[in-house]
Amino acid sequence: MNQNEMHSEGNPTIIMHLKEGENTAKAMILHGQAPKQLDNLAPVKVEISGTINAPLEFLKKRVGDIDQHKAHILVCRDDLRIHLVFDESDAYNIGNVVGELKLSKIFQQLGINTNKEWEPEQLGQFLKLNRTYFASREENMNVVNALKTLEAKVNQTVQRETKENGNKAFTFRQAVDSNIPESFKLRIPVLKGNDPVEIDVETYASIDGSHIVIALQSPGANDIVEDARNNSIDNVVDELRQVAPEIVIIEQ
Repeated sequence: MNQNEMHSEGNPTIIMHLKEGENTAKAMILHGQAPKQLDNLAPVKVEISGTINAPLEFLKKRVGDIDQHKAHILVCRDDLRIHLVFDESDAYNIGNVVGELKLSKIFQQLGINTNKEWEPEQLGQFLKLNRTYFASREENMNVVNALKTLEAKVNQTVQRETKENGNKAFTFRQAVDSNIPESFKLRIPVLKGNDPVEIDVETYASIDGSHIVIALQSPGANDIVEDARNNSIDNVVDELRQVAPEIVIIEQ
């Protein structure tokens, strides 16, 4: 085997080995800097949030990968939350998996059982755009039409009847009570991730001068949230004890 040497000023010697019978060879000389090595970074921490089952589903698959004696679970019923913490003493690897019971998007938009106030026409328009949550299109149209014409009907009633008894406030109250739909049914998920259920939604009108606002309330929806606060959380906690019996569970 032949051996040739190539010299270049300012560069190291290049040695090439040729097979028997070969007299020529090609060499490619590259100039420049070697690629810069990436900086060493801290591990990416596990930060997960999801429905109330999230800590349970995580442990079902990963319980063998964590040290149960360096983990704990916090249960906060007031906030409808279960919080799994593992590698609790390791600042680089500490992980958090949070499961929460959250109200569904449509339930929050409606502002049921909150202090949210709707103008009648505004509420009517919103319900019209979300008629899929009504049992029938006919019921949706009846509620929407009643809300969108409420203010006009009230004003007409007030103008007509105050001429007779002069008590505008009393007449205004009567007109609202007689024209506004007392309640209507919706089929919506109350909690995020849950199936839709049928609930009765009650309307409550407030009057400030000649301005009408409506609040929505649903005792049935409130019962669903309270049942979930106890039953759903209890069920998840019971399963957590079976899947990871050595992890301490603390009620807050």
